[in-house]
Amino acid sequence: MLKKFFNLLLIFLLLFSITSFALAQNETVESEKSPSEVFTEALNDYNQGNYALAEEKFNTLIENDKLDEGLEFSVLYYSTMTAVNRNQAAKAINYLERMNNLGYQSGKLNWKIGELYLNKDNQFDSANFEEALKYLKIAEAEGVTELKFKRDLAYVQLENDNFNNAEKLYQEIIEIDPTAADYLNLARIKEVKGNLNQAVEYYESALDLNGSQSSLYLNLGNLYQQVNDYNSAVSIYNQGIKIRNDFAPYYIGLGESYLELENLNEAKSALEKAVEINTNSYYGYYLMGQIEKERDNYNQALNYYGQSLKYNPDYVQAYLAEGQIHLEREENYRAISRFSLAVEKNPDYAESRYLLGLAYYRADMLEAARAELRKALHINDNYQEPRELLDRVESELGINN
Repeated sequence: MLKKFFNLLLIFLLLFSITSFALAQNETVESEKSPSEVFTEALNDYNQGNYALAEEKFNTLIENDKLDEGLEFSVLYYSTMTAVNRNQAAKAINYLERMNNLGYQSGKLNWKIGELYLNKDNQFDSANFEEALKYLKIAEAEGVTELKFKRDLAYVQLENDNFNNAEKLYQEIIEIDPTAADYLNLARIKEVKGNLNQAVEYYESALDLNGSQSSLYLNLGNLYQQVNDYNSAVSIYNQGIKIRNDFAPYYIGLGESYLELENLNEAKSALEKAVEINTNSYYGYYLMGQIEKERDNYNQALNYYGQSLKYNPDYVQAYLAEGQIHLEREENYRAISRFSLAVEKNPDYAESRYLLGLAYYRADMLEAARAELRKALHINDNYQEPRELLDRVESELGINN
């Protein structure tokens, strides 16, 4: 009986060994996939968006020094694209350089790396426009001409302050298929070049294509102000308000424009709305102070200037406005106090120095007046008012020029 048991055990062990050997052989066969099969699997993962899995498989192939030339190129190409899709700029550049060393250049890959540096998806803290331009210029030299590529190149030229190159590209783009952003960027270029009327036309074209973008109404309104077309500014700010009535800068621009048109009631109404939306709008309160000053409501004006300084204690214009009211009231020492604060906040602002000098002069403090007026002219020697007052002060002091 015992002998029979041992025989059965021997047979069982023999069968187990044979089965284990067969399984091991099968695993070995499976593990020995050809490079082409591994590449096919990696490519499937890539096409399905499984970039981490694709990267693992491509990496096993990259280390294989027996790949044929065509497969090696394909592996490096898709390794670069995988790195781009995983926002791995350093890896993508490494693979691209390895391709270059093999004698291959790819305009598309250079474009994709340049696009990565544009930071379109906010995947990095900020864009790197210099690096982006480097790779996009290579892509251009390699013959990439797609419209989307041209937009990328035009934008990066603009952000690198290459305004002529950017303008030329945008002109080509709007001849084919313009967008609001194309016209907006052309307007930016024309503003930089000082061609404000042309900039206005481009902003208007941008609005025709996309009337829902708040910044377009604001930028166009501001530009109308720069060319002193305040009626058009009022119109465009009001159009913006119809799109978005809770945007304080529209009402600020509206208030500024009505002030220039001397329509004080409409200006006050717009600015009250601005500070209702943004209670911290120091500039809104300052402008309301200017309105009340125009109306000779000096106490109310001072109240608004005080509100402005509450929200921005460094706002020099509010100190100057307060001081000018005190000067008009012949409260010279109060004026000196406010102008001195303005100088303290910004010692290099010529108007503050001039007004402080004027206040000293009104208070019969001629030496102090002379010192401030000389400082104003040191900052801006073309400033006529302090020069004329300095001549008068030095004449009264008996100082020969």
